[in-house]
Amino acid sequence: MDLYSEEVMMESPGKFLKKERETRNIPLEEISNFTKIKEHHLKAIEEDRYEILPHALYVKGYLKGYAKYLSLDPNNVILQYENYLKSLIPPEPIELPQPVPSLKKKGRSWLIFSLIFAVTLFVVLYISFPAHRLVEHKTNPILSSPVSSASAIHQQVGAQTIYPDQEK
Repeated sequence: MDLYSEEVMMESPGKFLKKERETRNIPLEEISNFTKIKEHHLKAIEEDRYEILPHALYVKGYLKGYAKYLSLDPNNVILQYENYLKSLIPPEPIELPQPVPSLKKKGRSWLIFSLIFAVTLFVVLYISFPAHRLVEHKTNPILSSPVSSASAIHQQVGAQTIYPDQEK
């Protein structure tokens, strides 16, 4: 690509065509009559107001006809138009990667939580279980003294103790 082509590619297609038309001293009406493109469409192209024109396929046809009438390379004008449209699209914002918490740290935190929970549960059970047995010992008269436990059982049941000497 030569220097002229690079300058043309930097300029919008509408301004380029308008400049070429005015350099040749050709009225817009003459181009409209020859190409059968409505004059207001040609004016919109020269003003780079493509949003008021029909579909992009029609615009490319208009550009091709306009360029041919001015004895310009239609492919360069269409390429210029496509590059111009691309330049109008804002670049996508660059997303910075978010720091991903490592699985190692997540696993470590669950391990610590589990250990703390297990120790707490063990301590609570250790403290409450012996206390429960002491309360049971104090309230149950049968288990209050190991020596008299047999006689207490006999009294509750109402059983009679039979000794071998008394059987006669």
